[in-house]
Amino acid sequence: MSEYLSAAQIGMPQLATFASPGSLVESGVSAARGLASAVDPFPHLGLAMRFKVEVTDLEAGVSLGNWTSCEGLRVEFKYEAIRSGGDYASTHFLPSHVAYGQVTLRRAVETQYSRQIKNWLALFATQWESAEGEPTLGTTVTISLFDVYQDPIAPAAQWQLQNAFPVSWTGPSMNAKSSEIASETLVLEHSGFLDDPA
Repeated sequence: MSEYLSAAQIGMPQLATFASPGSLVESGVSAARGLASAVDPFPHLGLAMRFKVEVTDLEAGVSLGNWTSCEGLRVEFKYEAIRSGGDYASTHFLPSHVAYGQVTLRRAVETQYSRQIKNWLALFATQWESAEGEPTLGTTVTISLFDVYQDPIAPAAQWQLQNAFPVSWTGPSMNAKSSEIASETLVLEHSGFLDDPA
């Protein structure tokens, strides 16, 4: 079996064969798939359309559900370039700081998860407006990317955004003449995902 079968065939193997249910061919194919799965035939490649976002604060964990897109997972190593006087052939690079980009999440408005994100934003708004200074840092936003096996315990990749908090939320633009699905956008600020949260 090739390692490079399409994601559609891997995710929906019933589309890859046309054997009738209960036939010898179907039984043979099922047996072959079972044997193949035992030796883990497919590489653990992260599938861009399979990811979820969870928020864990100091009190309880909240799932923000599935999103259509996630952008901004980025780390930059800032530096200052120094030229020594009289040395025109070389440049010295002095480390400055490590910078992380804001993470932007987008998805269609959905009753359950849109209500959860509204409640989560309300908690931060209360802290922000109470003039207690910096919001409660310690909130971890976990972004998990899954492969074809979709194992929640062993995702293909995972980023835990430390000390994360919402920068902005944008609701849908509504137009009675449009047939598009309403969407929402959440922007998160954080202090990084390279540290071990433990």
